Amino acid sequence: MSNFLETLMSRKGQIVTVKTIRAVKMRKGQPAVNKASEFQCRVGVTYDNIQAVQDGRADGTLPAENAGLPWGEWIEFPYTIGHKGETYVRCTLLKNNFRRAPVFTLVDGTEIAKADVMPLALASEFKEKDADSVVFNIRLSSILDVK
Repeated sequence: MSNFLETLMSRKGQIVTVKTIRAVKMRKGQPAVNKASEFQCRVGVTYDNIQAVQDGRADGTLPAENAGLPWGEWIEFPYTIGHKGETYVRCTLLKNNFRRAPVFTLVDGTEIAKADVMPLALASEFKEKDADSVVFNIRLSSILDVK
């Protein structure tokens, strides 16, 4: 088990600051670009216990019962999910304005503006996030630091 995963699993329900880096999905023939992000989230929270989920079930905007994971399988509930040989960490969204603007870099480390990356990347990289989503998953291999 990685040190990052051990740290995350020891912080059940707590707020953590996570730094990640991952490859941006680029159009064919475009240079490779990485995206570095830093944000805060909560880990080890059971989806059914989240207040927004309970409220959504009560007012009918969410199904009355949990339908399970849309993909993957739990490795260790409610922390990690396994899918296609990768491990993902389940995180609960925080709406606390901590999120730093992502930094885009070419593989050689040269910083590149988001506006310059957008026309070269797949549209899915910059779609609006689902406003109702309360959880998200991070690929363990993309984590650079956890505080």
